[in-house]
Amino acid sequence: MRNGMKLQGRARRSPTPRSLLSTGQRSRGQALVEFAIVFPIFLIVLTSVLYFGFLLYSKMSIINAAREGAHYGILLDPADAAFATKVGDQVQGAAGAGLNPASVTTVTTGFKVDTTTHLVTSTSCTWGSGGTCKAGDAVTVTVTYPFANPVPLHLALLGNVIIDLPSSINLTSTVEMVHE
Repeated sequence: MRNGMKLQGRARRSPTPRSLLSTGQRSRGQALVEFAIVFPIFLIVLTSVLYFGFLLYSKMSIINAAREGAHYGILLDPADAAFATKVGDQVQGAAGAGLNPASVTTVTTGFKVDTTTHLVTSTSCTWGSGGTCKAGDAVTVTVTYPFANPVPLHLALLGNVIIDLPSSINLTSTVEMVHE
């Protein structure tokens, strides 16, 4: 009877003590802990790369749109009544896929060019009918776009902000070309 009790006592104990667990079972737990530590860091790096990529694409699109608008402006008749509207339409058309054309703001201004030094002066002029700009003056196109952050990221550790990406950044590009 005594032997029977011992068998019952052994059956109640854990059949596999920790020391007898296979290496594969222990390494699964270790991999899970490593994943739990590394995965948030990986997500932070990934979202930062995506944010920078979207920001760079938007900035390059705005720069290109400003160039297109200024180039179009130097080809237009300086006395055209719809000068600024046509340049603005060209800028919105060139703004690039992925950008909201309605959010693109275009300001077209003109500056006089000194005929002796051929340098742009600080004297402004206006384009369009009744404007004071003429061929040989500079067309200045300024394009502004509010870049909305597609990847919101706010990382705080113990109350101290480590990473806080703004929800919106105004991207601006100004291009100046001399009207021919």
